[in-house]
Amino acid sequence: MCGRYVNKNSFEDIERLFQTDLIQSLPNSLEPNYNIYPTQYSPVVVSEGGKYHIENMHWGLIPSWSKDSKFATNLINARIETIKEKPSFKGLINTSRCIVIASGYYEWVQTENGKQPYYINGEYDVLPIAGLWTRWNNTKSFTIITKYANSSVANLHHRMPLIIEKNRIKSFLDHSINFNSSYQKREVKLSYHKVSKLVNNPVNNDISCITLIE
Repeated sequence: MCGRYVNKNSFEDIERLFQTDLIQSLPNSLEPNYNIYPTQYSPVVVSEGGKYHIENMHWGLIPSWSKDSKFATNLINARIETIKEKPSFKGLINTSRCIVIASGYYEWVQTENGKQPYYINGEYDVLPIAGLWTRWNNTKSFTIITKYANSSVANLHHRMPLIIEKNRIKSFLDHSINFNSSYQKREVKLSYHKVSKLVNNPVNNDISCITLIE
């Protein structure tokens, strides 16, 4: 499960990751967001017409066949183990893959004092997360692909986002490559630390959300 994440990257950070120019389709400059929650709009990168586009999309997939947007809050994550079986996802895995731009994400661990949030991040500024996207009416939306957690974070939660290695980003976005061949199942090195329960309220959105606490 990935239910809250962070993006504090600049447009330049993201271009460095992709090692190419991106077509920017963002209404405003890319501002840091330390508490991204479902139904919020957040930047993703897609491949269209042989070029990479970065744009804000609605987190929570709204299938193109939906009568309304009520599905969105239930489709923030797509389990990779069943992704080919689910009607909402199976038609997208070879046509509509995307990279969700993040710096890290949150998980909560049950303790005797309630749920304790942790911030999880990788070796680099940009944590490229695998996703799927689609269009419903005039709304573009996405979901985050998840997998069983690797050894570095399994003690926090049994699920984690599917993180795409830097050298596999372009193949993941290449729709001529079959989904199973577009990425590699390797352990990505992650680290984590305790953070304040301020993050529990999405109104709180500043660097204090990811600041280490003892």
